[in-house]
Amino acid sequence: MACFLPPSAQQNFRVSPAKKRWLMATCANTPASAGAFAYVPSRRAGVAPEPRLEAAHIKHFYLRATEETVKAGLNLWTLIGFSQEKRPDLVWAVSTTKEIGYDGAEVVYDDRLLDPKTITNEERARIKGVGLEIPSVATGVFWKYNLGSPDERERRTGLEYLRMGLELARDLDAKVLLVVPCVARPEVPYEDLYENSKRSLREAAKRAEELGVTIGVENVWNKFLYSPLEFRKFLDEVGSDYVKAYFDVGNVVAIGYHEHWTRLLKGRIAMVHVKDFDVNVGNIRGFRHVGKGSIDWPKVLRLLREAGYDGFLNVECPPEFYPDLERPKYPEDGIRAAKDNLEALRRLIGK
Repeated sequence: MACFLPPSAQQNFRVSPAKKRWLMATCANTPASAGAFAYVPSRRAGVAPEPRLEAAHIKHFYLRATEETVKAGLNLWTLIGFSQEKRPDLVWAVSTTKEIGYDGAEVVYDDRLLDPKTITNEERARIKGVGLEIPSVATGVFWKYNLGSPDERERRTGLEYLRMGLELARDLDAKVLLVVPCVARPEVPYEDLYENSKRSLREAAKRAEELGVTIGVENVWNKFLYSPLEFRKFLDEVGSDYVKAYFDVGNVVAIGYHEHWTRLLKGRIAMVHVKDFDVNVGNIRGFRHVGKGSIDWPKVLRLLREAGYDGFLNVECPPEFYPDLERPKYPEDGIRAAKDNLEALRRLIGK
């Protein structure tokens, strides 16, 4: 395989010793079959390149000499919290994400204050007007409106929120919508949950294809699809190029191994959530900010590259993940969490 800097970069940029060590280590650990690995600076149309490749300026790197890049995104729950007493200002949240230095923002919706029906066309236009990429849209509504439910009314409500989420993503030029495929219940046979969920996603996939938005099925603590083999089988049985995996790095730790999941989902990962997890806690209180838990991040980043993923790494790390913070204050603690995680992510990418 070839490891190289483009000629323009060789002539116009200086690379720090730390960057050189990271580049050579990455190349050494990349299979020859992966082809060329190109490392180039971030560029924006009409803007002259930075005179130096310093860590503070590196936002992403190129893989396999393609045009795809790994970028840092921020899930807006980090800034506004999972529940709110008054309606959050999504335009402010996206603008703040841009000011902090992220490459993109993951917009969120629910069935209350941020119901898609309340996000007007004017607000959607203002969000886009911020000038920050919206790679994906996320929601927690499918914990409530179960896409695997035998209750047809509940399942249809879930499908309606899925449809509205796809349309919101389309309006924001987002390419992926996060979907929880099912929430297992002891009173419902597992095989019924499986078939109902599959039927829901097959139906939704038709609208997803029409809108050009991929449904990202997330691996979550829902007691459903806990095996990566079953997860892949489920995606294959849905049978749509517009239904792929939304891979959550932190959610895997308590139920499996990153090596298994990334290898079996190779070529099927549409988007990635990043958060850390402390195995010494081992329960829902064990989630941590990036670099503050038990995850071997250099290894995970390598595994994602080997799985063919080079898209956004979306930080989903609200201030509740600070173990010593009893009651977060918004927006100040949300802003602090966003900044801390971006700094940690840049250090990891820049090693």
